[in-house]
Amino acid sequence: MKLLRQTASGVLFSLGILFLMVALLAPFDESDPPEERRSTLLGGLMLGVPLVAGGGWLRWGLHRDWQREESDRLRQLFFQTAQSHNGCFSVIQFAMAANISGSTAKQYLDERAKEFEASFEVDEQGGVFYRFPLRQFEQPQDLS
Repeated sequence: MKLLRQTASGVLFSLGILFLMVALLAPFDESDPPEERRSTLLGGLMLGVPLVAGGGWLRWGLHRDWQREESDRLRQLFFQTAQSHNGCFSVIQFAMAANISGSTAKQYLDERAKEFEASFEVDEQGGVFYRFPLRQFEQPQDLS
């Protein structure tokens, strides 16, 4: 389905650009009478604008879906990394696990630190670690 949407987006956008180019060049074609040039211009615009808009709309939807998938992937990797490191890990550890840049990893971890009220630790070499609280709660006892 994704491939179909990508293909449709490309085809619609390309056809739209083609019609818009015809519309933009029509006024300069001296071999056609003025009425025909005007018709070509209007026809190109009437076909080109909706095709470009449709292709752009499909492309925007694909981009939005990609962002959602990437957000879900990073969230899952964040929880896996937090659990496997007992809630204490560095930017580079997360960047390596998620295969993202250090600045993107730092920005993501800063957002999660605010969300989950994390603290920071500094090791002997000056490395900064995020400490996310992973609390283990006891099962409530039967009060009866």
